[in-house]
Amino acid sequence: MTKFLLFFVSFLAVFCSSYLIASVFETKKFGTVFLYTGLIAFAQVVLGLELMSLCSLISVPGMLLWNIFVFIVSLVVWHKKGMPLVKLTPVRFFQRIWHALKKDKFLMLMAFGFIFFVCVAVIFCLLVPVNSYDAMSYHLNRVPCWISQGNLNHFDIADDRNTVMPINSELLYMWVMLFLKNDFGLTFVSFAGFLFSIVSLYKVLSLFGFCERKKMWSVFILCSFASVIAEASSYETDIVIGGLVLCGIYLYLNAIKERSLSHIYFSSLAFGLAFGTKTPSLIAFPACFALILYFSVLWRGKEWYKPVITFCAFVGLNFLVFSSYNYFLNFINYGSFLATDSSRVIHGFWGGPKAYIANFIRYVFMMFDFSGFRYSEYVGGYINLAKFALFHVLSIDPNLGVTMSDGNIVNNRLMDPVIGAGILGFLVFLPCSILCIILAFFKRKPHKYLLLIPFGLLFWFNLLVMSGTLGYMVFSVRFVSFFMILSSPILAFSYIKKPNIVKIVILFFSLSYLFLISTHLAARSLKPLIRVYRTEKSIFAARNTISCSIYSGYYGKMPFCSVRDYLLGMPKNSRIGVFPTTDTRTYHLKMMEFQGYKVDFLLFENIENYNLDDYDYIVLTDPYQVSTVMYHQENAYKDRYYVVKDTIKFREDTPVKCFYVSNKRIPIVGNDRSIPVQVVCYTRDNFFEDHGFRLKKVLQFKSAHNENRNIVTIYERDRDK
Repeated sequence: MTKFLLFFVSFLAVFCSSYLIASVFETKKFGTVFLYTGLIAFAQVVLGLELMSLCSLISVPGMLLWNIFVFIVSLVVWHKKGMPLVKLTPVRFFQRIWHALKKDKFLMLMAFGFIFFVCVAVIFCLLVPVNSYDAMSYHLNRVPCWISQGNLNHFDIADDRNTVMPINSELLYMWVMLFLKNDFGLTFVSFAGFLFSIVSLYKVLSLFGFCERKKMWSVFILCSFASVIAEASSYETDIVIGGLVLCGIYLYLNAIKERSLSHIYFSSLAFGLAFGTKTPSLIAFPACFALILYFSVLWRGKEWYKPVITFCAFVGLNFLVFSSYNYFLNFINYGSFLATDSSRVIHGFWGGPKAYIANFIRYVFMMFDFSGFRYSEYVGGYINLAKFALFHVLSIDPNLGVTMSDGNIVNNRLMDPVIGAGILGFLVFLPCSILCIILAFFKRKPHKYLLLIPFGLLFWFNLLVMSGTLGYMVFSVRFVSFFMILSSPILAFSYIKKPNIVKIVILFFSLSYLFLISTHLAARSLKPLIRVYRTEKSIFAARNTISCSIYSGYYGKMPFCSVRDYLLGMPKNSRIGVFPTTDTRTYHLKMMEFQGYKVDFLLFENIENYNLDDYDYIVLTDPYQVSTVMYHQENAYKDRYYVVKDTIKFREDTPVKCFYVSNKRIPIVGNDRSIPVQVVCYTRDNFFEDHGFRLKKVLQFKSAHNENRNIVTIYERDRDK
């Protein structure tokens, strides 16, 4: 109970101080105050943890002292500014909404669907613990590691995603986990990103002068996208950066219209925080900056450069303060601000001009997504036929530029990593992104529709940039969804005043996604969730069952939960060294530290830096260790192995056998200078026995899912030696 009380104090201090600061800058527009408060709260948490990290003082007392200090400063500033308060007019706002809904019964139905979906998303945020693959292998896995060491420094781990990826969203997770010692409520971070997205969309359309019905229609359609529904209650952060960047665009547009310096600053803060949250925000920045330039020239004429220069200066400042921490760590440890050599090779663009064209075509066809519906079984073949026909006409190899293939599957699954926008993506958004450029000139009141043209172009510009930035990956559908959020104001084009067959079809799919698909996501299905909570003995047991489940419906048990349960039978305060491999879901093992154990992740490549005598138990998650974090170049081991007819031979006296694998998937020897992407290590026989351990247990897991097939070996310190 104490830990919840302490977090409540921290939470209250953060949001009260953020509100006080926000009210100093804005008191008239509640939506803008909401955005200001969220940005300040996010920035406050990030800055506090970064400052504590510099002294390795990340702790509950340190966080509380920082929160109270900021609250006192904000209170003093607020008092000196005359104690301004936000002028709320909720009655007038809801009257406008109600009047719009009464005029269009379709909107009334969509409003019920929207409320239902929001309630379901909140339930999922409250009841569903971490159960996604990426979260357990790196998103959340890195958080207890930082808490354990008291700073944000890089640590030894086999999967470089734990260290190189931007960290801001994980810092919000860390703020909660620091107090609660569990993952309760962490998906509210994504839910906050969802709220930022719809508020920013509403405010952009208000700024352009659209009526209430068009604004509500656009918000409801955006909420009906399958990817938005999925990400609103997940650990995916694309919707977070979507909300931040669209918020940044709105605040900048508002700034140049009202000539407000504070709006420009908070716009730059939104972009700065986004850059430290996920790298697609960097990919989207060129197109967003072009949009900013366009509106600066359009609305400020000859003085267009003044707000642009101010914005750029503030973006640079906010990036340095709120986003650069991990980029500098990457440069110090890996010689690159963005990633390891391995990550750049694996995820980077390759294949030349034809691959660039091919990637763009693939991303366009990603829009044809049938998440939750089986229609793809009937038309998917024709969609693929059209795509391959384009490749054939352009003489492009269908596999050129592909890093992680989608198998040419037209998606209809409800699995978080592959969910696209759904049927409304190609039924509504795709036509709007094309037709807005044409139809804007034919509207009876063309001016406000002309303002949407840059948002339509924004989507296509972003696809063009991404096509030459990353190798094609099936998981990039999440980035496409992020671009759609940024361009969502164009959805105003799709509003049809009078009922017709098109509007009825849109309503059908909108309600289907809001009422049905929202409750049947593969990782978060409402009926099985209720079953688990009803049948388990406690809330803790229910959350454990859900987090450890393998199959849809929360059935089966993940191997590393079984390993954790076995290790929990060991004496408290035991020190456990774990040798994971890439993609190992080690989150549950590291979380044992909150139950009185000490768990370290170790790399065979760095074996000389560890004292194995410090450990009571050693865990090998696989027969050999594959790591994308490479501390040595291949030259460091070139005298230890050689290749004979594609077979690797090691010297007999080599205790730890490591060889490097290039992007060509062959060992790097001789004159082959390909960039290594992995190091593969294993030990000679009896290595751990020679270091005072004895074999305690071998756990073998068999599964239809590759990631759940494991042979885990556990060694115990031999106290008799």
